[in-house]
Amino acid sequence: MTHKLIVLLLVLMSFHTERAFAQDDPDYQIEVENNTVCSFITGNNVNVRESPDSRSPIVTQLNRGDMVRATSQTGDWVNIAALDSGEPPTPYSPLQGYVSNQYINGCSEDQFEMWRQ
Repeated sequence: MTHKLIVLLLVLMSFHTERAFAQDDPDYQIEVENNTVCSFITGNNVNVRESPDSRSPIVTQLNRGDMVRATSQTGDWVNIAALDSGEPPTPYSPLQGYVSNQYINGCSEDQFEMWRQ
């Protein structure tokens, strides 16, 4: 029984390591660029939550002007896929969570109110 538990733990650790390497891979940067929308946070101390619910645990907090990459909207919540530093070669840092759409806007004029429609 102990042997099976050790094998299971090793397998789970290898999945975690592969996932971390994938985020440092240049393909991760391309995937974020191609599958997300440039957005920015419009308030201070804005909670990023684990799920689209105000009672969900807080992942982190962001402030006005923080650049993020958003993927989709679920009700009144926007899914965040990455932070955007704008600094090459890897401007995108992984960040998974949800922000209330009242605290986020698109980066360009045509996207400015996209999360509030």
